[in-house]
This record gives sequence, structure tokens and C-alpha cells, in this order.
Amino acid sequence: MYKLLTSKGQLFAIALGLISVAIAIGSIVSGVKSNYSMSDDLVDIMKGNPEATFDFINPAITIVLVLMVVALAAAVIFGLIGLLSDPKGSMKFLIGLALIALLFFVFYSTSSGESTGRLAMITQKFDVSNGVSKLISGGVKTAVWSIFIAFFVAIAMEIINFFK
Repeated sequence: MYKLLTSKGQLFAIALGLISVAIAIGSIVSGVKSNYSMSDDLVDIMKGNPEATFDFINPAITIVLVLMVVALAAAVIFGLIGLLSDPKGSMKFLIGLALIALLFFVFYSTSSGESTGRLAMITQKFDVSNGVSKLISGGVKTAVWSIFIAFFVAIAMEIINFFK
């Protein structure tokens, strides 16, 4: 299976993508043509007739969700295979993962639930608990700091490589 995927994997991925796009576009176009004309404003139709359904879009959404689950499963499975097959070579990845987890833990620990202002109104409106608010805050701060760190490391490495 591994040899097949390494030699023909990209071809399978492109074929699967093209088939998925064809099914989605075919479903949407046939659904629009059977119920509406191409000049109809679907937003106005939905506002004027709340019982109007747009079920012809469901296959496109389902295909995207299925492909996302397949891609996530493949990434996890092949990532684990790579980690287990070469644990010594995976040390940089594991150290980086540990540093990101540590960064998230620091930001999660220092986050506090918003009790005033616009953000507090939004968390109350959508019934977001304090723990979930801290998770969101820690995740956003981790992502932003990771982007900054990656940007500056990339610049530093280019400067270092320039003088080599």
C-alpha cells in the first residue's frame, strides 16, 4: 500500500479531487436549474419563502466533510508511522511539538475570562464558559506567537545562510 501511495498517490489525490468537484458542481447546477433560473437571487428567495430548501448543496458539503476526515486520518496515521519508523530522526518534531504545547500551557494559564467590555457581552450571549474562553484565548495567543516566531526564525535563518 505504501509503495502504491508513494508512486501513484498524487494521481489518486487529483482524481479524487476532480471527481469530488464534478459531483459537487453537478449537484449544485442541476439543483439550481431544476428549481430556479440562473438569474434568481437565492438570498431573496430564502427571505421571501422560509420553506424553500437548498438540498442540492448538501452533496457538496458532505463531500468536503468526508475528504477532510480522510485527510486528517491519513495525516495522523502516516505521521505516526513516520514517528515510529524513525524515532531518532523525529526528535526535532517532538521537541517542537513539546515547545508549542508548553507555549499553549503558559498562555492558557495566564488567560482569564473576560468580565467586562464587548468580549464579555459576546461570551455571555453565546453562553461560553470561563474554561472554554481560556482555551480560545490560549489557542489564539499560541497561534499568533507561533506565526511571529516562525517569521523571525525564517529571517534569522536566511541571514545565517547568507553568511555561510
